[in-house]
Amino acid sequence: MFAFFYSIFGFLFRILYSFINNYGLALLIFTLFFRLIIMPTNIKQQKSSATQVRMQPKIKRIREKYQDYAPQERNQKIQEETNELYQREGYNAMAGSCLPLLFQLPILWGLYGVVREPLKYVLQIPNELLTALTNVAKTSLNLSQRGLAYIETSLISNIDKLVVKIPETAAKYPAEIQKIRDFDFTVFGIDLGAVPDIATLKNFSASTTQAKILLLIPLLSFLTSMMTSVLTQMRQKKNNPNMENAQMMGCMMFTMPLMSLWFTFQFPAAMGMYWILSNLFAFFQTLLLGHIYAPRKTIARMMVDETIYRRSYEQTKKQMSAEPAQNEPA
Repeated sequence: MFAFFYSIFGFLFRILYSFINNYGLALLIFTLFFRLIIMPTNIKQQKSSATQVRMQPKIKRIREKYQDYAPQERNQKIQEETNELYQREGYNAMAGSCLPLLFQLPILWGLYGVVREPLKYVLQIPNELLTALTNVAKTSLNLSQRGLAYIETSLISNIDKLVVKIPETAAKYPAEIQKIRDFDFTVFGIDLGAVPDIATLKNFSASTTQAKILLLIPLLSFLTSMMTSVLTQMRQKKNNPNMENAQMMGCMMFTMPLMSLWFTFQFPAAMGMYWILSNLFAFFQTLLLGHIYAPRKTIARMMVDETIYRRSYEQTKKQMSAEPAQNEPA
């Protein structure tokens, strides 16, 4: 199943790469394209926030209504009436908060495949050549366990060292070997196939320039995720000062950036680069949607729409009730 999924993403990246010949730029365009695809879910989330703000006075009245009841009965009554209110308002708390995250999971899985095995899924290098290169790389390159997990990225940077050791196989695929040589898997000089290593911090002075630069990936991933989390919480506090889940929101504000930090130390830099770009797009998207779909504006639109609908309904009802009287025989 995963191989089929990776093939789909490999096809998309192959198209992008054929136009721009740079994996980093292809990743940028892919991220922008994906953020645009999930924008409707973000708009729905923004509208859901406005609905939540609108319901707060009603929820408060429900709580006050049952404040003198016994704890167990009070909680049950509040839950029942709150659920009824949600149904009337068409509000789904889980859909509003979880949809964007659920959409991102398959994207991350697919992206992982084309980052881990770009030669197989993006360049479509034949299995015979890939197997021969992989076998010789395992014996001739000093690869760590992490390097073995992402061995295809090592093949790209060491292709000329490896092909001389498999002359017969290499002779069959000169065009494919040249494709590997020409494959640009970097952005701003950063090898997107390399994995940031936290050990670089312990031996910073002795580490290579490339290893030091790679540390920017987790750092920027954490900072951009933190920016988005802080902006989101600030807007929620502004729109709903009396929100009851403030402690949980404060916890989530740090949870996602910390997960992002850990995540980018476990996978190749391309995954971290996607995370950074996605966070930046999410930040500016939050600013834009927060302005266009500000709760007060959205609630005002809802009220206008409801007024128009109610008047139209009443007018239709009057017309329907008047028609029998007009059709009665004289």
